[in-house]
Amino acid sequence: MKIQERHSYRYAEEILDKAFATEKDEILEVLQSTPFINRADTKVRKREGRVVARLTIDQIATNKQLETAFQEKGWMIKPKIISESESRLEADFKKEKVQVEVQFGNMARWYTDVFKFLLSYAADDIEVGVLVVPVHDTANKIDENVVYFERVIRELPHAKMGITIPIWVLGVTE
Repeated sequence: MKIQERHSYRYAEEILDKAFATEKDEILEVLQSTPFINRADTKVRKREGRVVARLTIDQIATNKQLETAFQEKGWMIKPKIISESESRLEADFKKEKVQVEVQFGNMARWYTDVFKFLLSYAADDIEVGVLVVPVHDTANKIDENVVYFERVIRELPHAKMGITIPIWVLGVTE
């Protein structure tokens, strides 16, 4: 996959550069070396009898590839959101004080990912979150109503009073 867009909310990229350069480099390496996996069977989405999208990307297989790639770099896979808690919420990946959430699913799921960042940050388990989402054109190849970069960066700044954690948003494409 290619990193097409980047957005540094609350100076997240600067924090990564200064305190977590190795983790930042590993995130970029993993994303750039892991391709989107194509579906075995392309699904077609129609509206009013005409094709509006061809669903060619296999979300589950792509997530498994990313999991393997992060694990090979020594990242924790599915760590608890809060290390000292009975909560069963899990992050996707974590190393040092950097948490990565990869979201190729429904639009509503990115809000949950931000909530996970907030909980980890409040517990002092992380200092920065990294949210990986597809750009709009790529999201349309995964499924309907999939979260996409352009919408995330359009909505995130409006939550400045409630979302205080630095978040680096990466928009990926094929």
